[in-house]
Amino acid sequence: MTAKTSYCRLCQASCGVVVDVAHDRVEAIRGDPDNLLSQGYTCAKGRRVDRMMNDPDRLTTSMTRTDPRAGHTPIAVDDAISQIAEKIRHVIDDHGPDSVAMFIGTQHHFATLTDPMARAWFKATGSHKLFSTMTIDQSAKWVTAKRMGEYTGGRQRLSSSDVWLMAGTNPLVSVNGGNGDGALMHNPSATLRAARQRGLRLIVIDPRRSETAYRADLHLQPKPGTDAVVFAGLLHIIFEDDLHDHEFCAKYVDGVDLLRHAVGSVTPAIVETICGVEPSQLIAAARMFAAGSRGMVSTGTGVCMGPHSNLAEHLATSINVVCGRYLRQGDNAEEPGALRHCPPARAAVSAPDRTWEVGYRSRFGAGHLYGQLPSGSLCDEILSPGSDRVRALIVSGGNPVLALPEQSRARQAMSRLDLLVTIDTRLSDTSQLAHYVIAPTMMYERADNTVAMERFFAEPFAMHTDPIVRPPGDVIEDWQFFYRLAQQQAYPLRIAGTDIDMDHEPGSDQLLAMLTSRGRLDVAAVASAAHGIMAERVHRQVAAPAPDEAANRLQLLPGDVADELRAALSDPAVSEEFPMRLVVRRVREAMNSVGPTVHGLPKAAYNPAYMCPEDMDALGITAGVTVTLSSPHGSVEAIAHRDPTLSKGVVSLTHGWGGMADGSMGVNVNDLTSSSQHRQTINFMPTLTALPIRVAATRRNTADSSDVV
Repeated sequence: MTAKTSYCRLCQASCGVVVDVAHDRVEAIRGDPDNLLSQGYTCAKGRRVDRMMNDPDRLTTSMTRTDPRAGHTPIAVDDAISQIAEKIRHVIDDHGPDSVAMFIGTQHHFATLTDPMARAWFKATGSHKLFSTMTIDQSAKWVTAKRMGEYTGGRQRLSSSDVWLMAGTNPLVSVNGGNGDGALMHNPSATLRAARQRGLRLIVIDPRRSETAYRADLHLQPKPGTDAVVFAGLLHIIFEDDLHDHEFCAKYVDGVDLLRHAVGSVTPAIVETICGVEPSQLIAAARMFAAGSRGMVSTGTGVCMGPHSNLAEHLATSINVVCGRYLRQGDNAEEPGALRHCPPARAAVSAPDRTWEVGYRSRFGAGHLYGQLPSGSLCDEILSPGSDRVRALIVSGGNPVLALPEQSRARQAMSRLDLLVTIDTRLSDTSQLAHYVIAPTMMYERADNTVAMERFFAEPFAMHTDPIVRPPGDVIEDWQFFYRLAQQQAYPLRIAGTDIDMDHEPGSDQLLAMLTSRGRLDVAAVASAAHGIMAERVHRQVAAPAPDEAANRLQLLPGDVADELRAALSDPAVSEEFPMRLVVRRVREAMNSVGPTVHGLPKAAYNPAYMCPEDMDALGITAGVTVTLSSPHGSVEAIAHRDPTLSKGVVSLTHGWGGMADGSMGVNVNDLTSSSQHRQTINFMPTLTALPIRVAATRRNTADSSDVV
């Protein structure tokens, strides 16, 4: 047994690990106590990657399926790439480049070279149809940046704050509690404990008394789907008590009086009626946050996947803006980059840029957000007739059949494609429908570095890792698929400002060095540091705005935001037919769809329906009974568990479970959602949490029904 150091690549945290290797096989994984960033912390998922790598169902060769009625058969990877290139060429020749699309999944981002190579290939196709999971769960952040504008001086950070407000996020479980500000990314429980000990006051807004909410000074527990009204109520109190930052607003903000007037009617009494939050709690939260000298509001998927999420995210950001929670000209700003180049912070505003109103627009009226079309329109693009209907789709590091709303329609769409290619380590729900499945390396089988994840770190840290074990079978790195595909299509590729040699395939180390050539740390020094390296803390003063930026202002209340606020205030929380609300949650043992299939990792082999004990008693439901959850769009069956962290009228399922048409992997919450109804404007975002449902007992179940909280 040989112990080797590396770092995990399941999420942004990139925790340092010690990997035990025997006979070129990963046998065990534990946290590296000498890692300068994570200091020994790892999550349950990261410690079980050996099971993912050694899973007998893992693909070690690429697969093809020529007959829809037959299964997949092995194919040499280069033969697969040659055939895929030829098929894409025919699709583009016959129907144009917009008949080709790419879907980027979460795992796509955790191999550093995949994203730049994939995007370079996609740009070369000439297609406009790029989709990703960002437009499934957090695209409201992009909408806000494009409607309001962005302040470029820098966000305040949790490590130096005395107050923080978290909404719709549970970082003690998800290990992601901020918006790129280093909030509770590494060893979140210990980090929060240390912050509380130095005096940080924590406010949590969540319809469940989550693990993070349990540790808060103040927990607001609103009715699901009413976040926007809660934020409007907080703004009402901040303005009413004159707690906003007049200087910051005068210098950088337009629409302060418009916003003040718009939230003027959203009194604590109105918030109580709509959201179920006691006025005293709302007032205490507003005053606690505004009284702090430093600290921000940060939101998670619980806000961005719910109804009125574009408005909710805009109003949450507006609280940060009116309270002036950003670095000012002359303030010291830490240089955040280590391997990546970071431009200097400027006390300026990047003007609103409504990209969906200019440039390319799909036949469904969708425009680009940061170069992407909303994933809520992907099924429409495939299923609806049109000259540019998507006929060929490349899926990189994702499982859209499981992730997209209305799973049955997503499955129908994937089945309709002339060409579906996935890059996947196993035959997931999407890969089962694919014409080609490219088998990639897994994390400890490739060289990598942390340059792509640095923006999430609380410290200027960098690490390089060599491969720990040799890849099995006929697998390739994800980036190699896109490079070789471009070779076959005679596409030129350009990455990090450099033209790639398309005649001689570069090595991973060469490409990694290319991506880090403008960083502060020497690549060789990083490569030789077994436990990572911390860059020297460099403090730069936030610079003055450039002449062409001086007139830019943040826009607090554009007309469409005002319209959305009026709609949210008149939206009924429940109906007689569907009187309850379903919220999604996360568990430590899974990240989206990664984890539930790992033997021995999840606590249960099914996805429980967590219910408030009072509701169970009122409905005559006991723990272990199978219940039917019905929404306006579908129904699922799940085993009921008592959960006193939920308020009355709220049911909870874990996000990212389900799949496999036989239901063997538990229920998928997306069977209750719609991909075509109740979508928001701009980002086509459907409602994926705070779903109106009704609950009925179905039958007794003999599965382990012990209460899980």
